Amino acid sequence: MLGDNEAWIPVRANDGAGAFRLLTYRDLLCEPGQHWQISLPRDDLELACLQLLVCMTQVIFLPDDDAVFRSRLAAPLPQADFDAGIAPFLDWFDLDHPTQPFMQTRGVKAAEITPIQKMLIGLPEGNNHAFFNEAGEVGHLGGSVAAIALFNQASNCPSFGGGFKGSLRGGAPITTLVFDRDLRRMVWRNVLTRPRVEKRQIDVSGPAQDRPTWVAPVIEKSTVHWNQIGLMRGLFWQPAHVELVKAAQSRACDVLGGEAAAGYSGFLKEKFNFTVEGVWPHPHGAMSMTLKKGALEQRFASFTTTAPPWTLLSEFVIPRGVNDKDAKEGSSPASPVSQFDETSIDERLNLLVGGYRTNQAAVLERRHELIGLAPGWGKEQRLSQLVNIGKDAKKALRGKLYFAVQGNKDKGLKGLGAAVHETAEKLFYARTESLIHQTFSSDATFTEWGEARRRYAQQIAEHCRAIFEELTDPYTLKPELIPVVAWSRRALNIDLKKLTEETA
Repeated sequence: MLGDNEAWIPVRANDGAGAFRLLTYRDLLCEPGQHWQISLPRDDLELACLQLLVCMTQVIFLPDDDAVFRSRLAAPLPQADFDAGIAPFLDWFDLDHPTQPFMQTRGVKAAEITPIQKMLIGLPEGNNHAFFNEAGEVGHLGGSVAAIALFNQASNCPSFGGGFKGSLRGGAPITTLVFDRDLRRMVWRNVLTRPRVEKRQIDVSGPAQDRPTWVAPVIEKSTVHWNQIGLMRGLFWQPAHVELVKAAQSRACDVLGGEAAAGYSGFLKEKFNFTVEGVWPHPHGAMSMTLKKGALEQRFASFTTTAPPWTLLSEFVIPRGVNDKDAKEGSSPASPVSQFDETSIDERLNLLVGGYRTNQAAVLERRHELIGLAPGWGKEQRLSQLVNIGKDAKKALRGKLYFAVQGNKDKGLKGLGAAVHETAEKLFYARTESLIHQTFSSDATFTEWGEARRRYAQQIAEHCRAIFEELTDPYTLKPELIPVVAWSRRALNIDLKKLTEETA
């Protein structure tokens, strides 16, 4: 993956509009700009490929300070610096290394070979069936996709099931990175300077002491304290014993296509037990913090409901301390987002957000979005106010419709019976999505704050009223249901009026 002849990064030039090709790591960092963009048929694999490149660059070319960081953003890496940087790591990023293959364990004992499709999270294999895909659809992965899928499985996915450990960030964490139209710059945008890594209390000893799990394996049944995990070991943490199985013959990759080449048809996996004590402060996810009985509980953000990513934007980009008077809990954004805020002056922030909504080890949906935030997004908690307006409006709509569904015996109000409040929530998210993203990304939102906030709140309120009327109108044909609809409408209007008046 590091050598000059190892082309494995799937890209297209001209901001993603050019011809497809596989790029070497050297060409990405050292050659002047073709404005490459990653090109894979799945959004989660594209984000995993970017994160893999960021992690590689983070540990190999750790910038000492902001001056070095800015120079890396501004110009390609000199060839001599690249060669010197990769030299200590050459044996660590080889998928087929005889003793220490990338993110694998040699000599895994398994009763059977798991089909390689199982490495692509969410695709059906065995008894796990999905609507659009079939078991056995992917039977051969080339080295490029295999490396990306290995990294993604270990870093961002639920475990293989009972008895298998998950990632350092939990079962299915949300990854948050900064987007740039040029891949080289985007990689560096998400690489942290040494002081910022150290601020997160992550050890940066370097390759002499900080070795990945496939080079210095975790001891079975051991307890690993979070502060014993260094930068390299943490970014490339492999919680499972996995070994790729080479395909019997060359053929085209079932994901990327192309010419016939050697690849992998399956993998071996075995259960491996150990304990990680504490939470390793991974830089690529937002973390929430709660004080309970004097102890600080930390948890990385994940998609637990069908609510869209914008509802979590406050946690993604705005730090909050657990001692803030208005906050029941604190949060810290992913480190690349914080670094962007500290090293840019009133710039637009384009945020890459991705993860999976899961039920234990089963993936229910993939969630990957690009969210644009106009200059001024970090001022005076304004973005948090916009997010809260949307969330409070949805809460009011759902809550008042739930009252209508249930009715109230004390008030003599008969309920509708049908769960229209659940339909309302889905309609709210669907119908306000474009408005919310347009508002967040508009330059006028933060420069003309008062008027923009008022107009935004009014438009959100109008959507709520329209959804309420649409869902309750059929029930007003029954005279006995008119009172509960009228009561709920009045209560909703009171809440929405209060919401718009607070923004005046």
